[in-house]
Amino acid sequence: MSEPTDPDPVRVFVYFDYSCPYSYLAVTLLETAACTTPLRVVWRPLETRSETGTEGLAIAPVDTRSGAEGEVENSADPDWSELGERAAELGVPLYRPEKWPATRAALQASEFARDLSEEAHRRLHRAIFRAHFVRGMDIGRVDHLLQLATEEGIDTEALAAALEDGRYLEELARTESEAERYGIHQTPVFLFERFKVVGAAPTEVLLEAARRAVVD
Repeated sequence: MSEPTDPDPVRVFVYFDYSCPYSYLAVTLLETAACTTPLRVVWRPLETRSETGTEGLAIAPVDTRSGAEGEVENSADPDWSELGERAAELGVPLYRPEKWPATRAALQASEFARDLSEEAHRRLHRAIFRAHFVRGMDIGRVDHLLQLATEEGIDTEALAAALEDGRYLEELARTESEAERYGIHQTPVFLFERFKVVGAAPTEVLLEAARRAVVD
């Protein structure tokens, strides 16, 4: 009698940005989903707030500003109350940052770690998210990224050289072109074969997309 074999993992491409709180929650959502359905997660770096510049952009003290002349609704800001509730349900800490950071260097750093090993990428990927949404660090600063790399046992001199010469900018541009081709203009977006899930959907939605990807 032959031994049962484990099913092949379902590959899912996740377009994300480190400034996106829903992308941060997606890490735990996917880990939860993987407990039921084996997943092969491929994180695709997508800078979504290039307008922040190198110094970042302050987050408005409230999401909606009205009543005074010249004040407008800030529709780009997420609902932080709803995000707090989602984070509590998932059992992960989440603090509202003071600003939208520049993420181009952080996205390059994660690609550098990916070239080292899957484990190095996993560690630095999680560390960058936590640095922004839990520790209050400015992940737009190279010295902060190098600090995180040191904490995760990653060669900081090699990382600094990679960021200096911009060798991963081409990969970011490639992902941006992919996203444009697939009609992706926000994060996170999950691609299960031909099925696209937009936003930090509940775990059951991700599992249903994974199931359909296998069946269809």
